[in-house]
Amino acid sequence: MTRFILRRLALTIPVLIGIMFLVFALARVVPGDPCRAVLGERATDQACNAFIQRNGLDQPIHVQFGIYIGQVVTGDLGRSLKISRPVGQLLIDRLPTTIELTLLAMTFAIVIGIPLGLLAGYRGGWVDSLIMRPIDLLLALPALLLAVSLIAILGEGSLVALVAIAIIYLPILARVVRSSAIVVRERPYVTAARARGATPLAVMRRHVLPNAIGPALVQATVLMGFAIQIEAALAFLGLGAQPPTPSLGLMLLDGYQVLQQA
Repeated sequence: MTRFILRRLALTIPVLIGIMFLVFALARVVPGDPCRAVLGERATDQACNAFIQRNGLDQPIHVQFGIYIGQVVTGDLGRSLKISRPVGQLLIDRLPTTIELTLLAMTFAIVIGIPLGLLAGYRGGWVDSLIMRPIDLLLALPALLLAVSLIAILGEGSLVALVAIAIIYLPILARVVRSSAIVVRERPYVTAARARGATPLAVMRRHVLPNAIGPALVQATVLMGFAIQIEAALAFLGLGAQPPTPSLGLMLLDGYQVLQQA
């Protein structure tokens, strides 16, 4: 197991280097003058020459890439072209809002999705069909398209984005719990509990739920990363958090606007 973990960690190194190279290359092929984008009206020839030397832009491209990797490894992500603050500090300021919103959305999805999946898996029959057909319909829609459609109906804002994200991932959790509940309901201890006269609610709460909830919680932690991406995308499109809320998506929008002006 240790060897497997070390091998997987080693494989992430070239992936990270590839991602850094892609980001570095995209920053270099974007049209526009970085000096004039940063300095604006103060971008005289003398000021631009000093700017280029200070940021190593006069060095060969491989040297610039080496400097970039060194800065990333040491946690130096550069400075914002719009407000001249360290990018790392901007991430620290904006990530809590995004993470808080996605945590609330996933909590809502867990609270609603797990009971629905548990009921559908344990009861089966028409109850299963009644619950799972709408859930299957939600699963058939692309996540971002579903979120945009819900926001178009309910309106913009952080609260609506929270509900949209929860509705996106609620069906996935319900499906996972349903599959586990179908397996657990046939276990001998569940059959014995029913034979002793336990009510269906008691059987689900005491015997089925504790053994079916584990995979759903693991799935929820995996979905957190995707939920953060959806929240940032909605804020970037102007459909989620609104200024002056410190959102990660709004930070990306600021960067996009700077690129347009460069």
